[in-house]
Amino acid sequence: QEFVFVKPEKTTGKRKGKKGIFDQSMNNYSHQLLKKIEEAEIHPYFEPCSHSGPCSRENCGCAQNAFFCTKHCVWGRRSQNFFRGCACNGKCTTKSCSCFAAKRECDPDLCRHCGTCTDPPNQPATTQRCRNDNIGMRRHCHLLMGISTVENAGWGIYTRYPLKKGDFVHEYVGEVISQEEAERRGRIYDKKNRSYLFNLSSDFVVDASRKGNKTRFANHSRKPNCETKYITVNGDMRIGLFAKEDIEAQSELFFDYRYDVSVDNEYIIKPAQNVDWMKDPKMANKISKKSC
Repeated sequence: QEFVFVKPEKTTGKRKGKKGIFDQSMNNYSHQLLKKIEEAEIHPYFEPCSHSGPCSRENCGCAQNAFFCTKHCVWGRRSQNFFRGCACNGKCTTKSCSCFAAKRECDPDLCRHCGTCTDPPNQPATTQRCRNDNIGMRRHCHLLMGISTVENAGWGIYTRYPLKKGDFVHEYVGEVISQEEAERRGRIYDKKNRSYLFNLSSDFVVDASRKGNKTRFANHSRKPNCETKYITVNGDMRIGLFAKEDIEAQSELFFDYRYDVSVDNEYIIKPAQNVDWMKDPKMANKISKKSC
């Protein structure tokens, strides 16, 4: 499938006529590329392109792997595939925001209108309009640990304050390892009926078993109140946990581990798994034995 790059109009950031066309509009990008980015279930590891000629479908690794070119690429702003940020005057929490629609956090180097990253880090944004800088500025909610409401499941995490649908909970972090190492560790974890592995890309996996934060204690549910999203932050793929619905204070948080969902695309093939602890929470942290 050929990618047709549309050269953006040169604008001053002011409205043109009644349509209000901006340089940051998503209409300036290839519709085929936008569709591929939106449908991508998992990406390969992002490496900024460094080819000699102008970006095209044939030589640009960013376009080939369903990425926009960024300020880290050799052609940078000169690339017709360069992501130019947003020109929002709102909170940047709907698809009318170019960054939100592209599964990216707002970048203060590109987004000059929304005021992203102007409020201090490690606390909720209050004065700035933008609400799409949570992972990079560490604006997570207050989480509590306690015994899970799921019988024999061990620890769980709870939110101290009420959450609204779409609110950022926390980032899922841990040790970044290769897919090959994750397969090796995964076989051991499945025997022990516990696992903190989370695909970061088709090349790397986050393992929170030894290094992580409170999100590693969020338990699995087929009807979760939270969901995970891949968000691009300053060129890096990150994993964010968000409220899937309105959640009352002191409620336990769950998300779907999706271990029983297979992945089969041009980047990676991973079969579905159905381990003992997912079928029966009482098996968590217990060694599995198979009869001969």
